[in-house]
Amino acid sequence: MASGTFPHPKWVLSPPSMYDIVACYYPETKPKAELKLRPCLVRTVLQSKSSGLHAVEVYFGTKNLKTQSRKGSDLIIQNTSDLDEIGLAMATRFDLADTSFARLPWNPSYFGCWTGYDTPIIGFLPESYQKEYAYCRMNRLGRK
Repeated sequence: MASGTFPHPKWVLSPPSMYDIVACYYPETKPKAELKLRPCLVRTVLQSKSSGLHAVEVYFGTKNLKTQSRKGSDLIIQNTSDLDEIGLAMATRFDLADTSFARLPWNPSYFGCWTGYDTPIIGFLPESYQKEYAYCRMNRLGRK
């Protein structure tokens, strides 16, 4: 690579925002042979004062909805028109447990682009789901 060129894709320079849905190689405790991109919900975006690089805290998304046991404590998106608007391919539950988020550098080692996208950012939670997110987080705080 020529001197002075940026070694990462351009999207690394444009971090996501809170409530964005991103395609992430979420760290697994028992990784399979090949990591797959999964949808994750951005909780927080951080920036290094020294390097200017970003890190992102994300909650992982899963197709294992567990609707009966997790409704009110996790964000579950299953309405077809909402899935399309948000950019999700299938019904998804975002696990909002304090132990279920990861802080990851905003780079290609942890984030990637789904087919047809130029960035790992695939969607954004509309206001109604932001309110549902806040409700779920408050429910979890009340249980402690």
